[in-house]
Amino acid sequence: MLAPGTRVGEYLLVRCVAVGATSEVYAARHATRREPAAVKVLSPEWCLHPEVVSRFLNEARTLQELRHPHLIQGLAAGVLPEGPPFMVLEWRPEDLHHALAHEGGRLAVPEGVQVLRQLAEVLAMLHARGIVHRDLKPANVLVSQRKPGAWCVQLADLGLAKRLATASGPDAALPVSTAGSSLLGTGDYMPPEQWRSPKTVDDRADVYALGVLGFQLLSGRLPFIAGEQQSLMFCHVVRPPPLELLEGVAPAALRSLLARLLAKKAPERPSMAEVLGLLPPSAG
Repeated sequence: MLAPGTRVGEYLLVRCVAVGATSEVYAARHATRREPAAVKVLSPEWCLHPEVVSRFLNEARTLQELRHPHLIQGLAAGVLPEGPPFMVLEWRPEDLHHALAHEGGRLAVPEGVQVLRQLAEVLAMLHARGIVHRDLKPANVLVSQRKPGAWCVQLADLGLAKRLATASGPDAALPVSTAGSSLLGTGDYMPPEQWRSPKTVDDRADVYALGVLGFQLLSGRLPFIAGEQQSLMFCHVVRPPPLELLEGVAPAALRSLLARLLAKKAPERPSMAEVLGLLPPSAG
């Protein structure tokens, strides 16, 4: 772990704020302008794994290439003298997971729709460029504003992003990870097809994950809860989501939309662009 005061590019580390499966995240400040930032550094032990290093570098390049108000912005990237690669990101101290805890685990419908719409907007942009996120979950959604009726969120962590073979235009050559057949993603938010073959999923996997997140935002719990991975997979592949838990909580049109997002068969789900048209207008 790097010590406070360590210089990383043009930034000075302040403190470590998170340790993930493959990387460490530090609060930092620009050495001269004093602007806050987040510095993500690949853990040394993972630098020996070429595929992990490739995913990390791909994420850094992608976040610098793309621009969207609801996508976390990459500010810089490089390699430390000791060897590990790093990326510098906009500073957002709170993710949706912690924000929900402060809100009692769920949001009112207008605010929940607001968050879903913002995520649908940025995911529709990624999908239009042939990029699938593959790991949408509250921990990968950063909160830049949390006020009653006025939430603003940004999607983060493209470490598992996949570029579809059908991508075209200026982003066709964008180097986004297409890892092998290992299980990729977070089980609570993964559609049936991602459990079976994570490498072959398309943008409808993100649609399903948005449906899980929407259910969670409004109900205060995940649609499927299981203690073991095999049991969780069975729920996502076979069991219908318990949409009856949203009766009296969300309007019928929104419940119907979530049912479509959570369809077991990918072709039965709407595209993310269609989701935007089907979401009720949000307040604020």
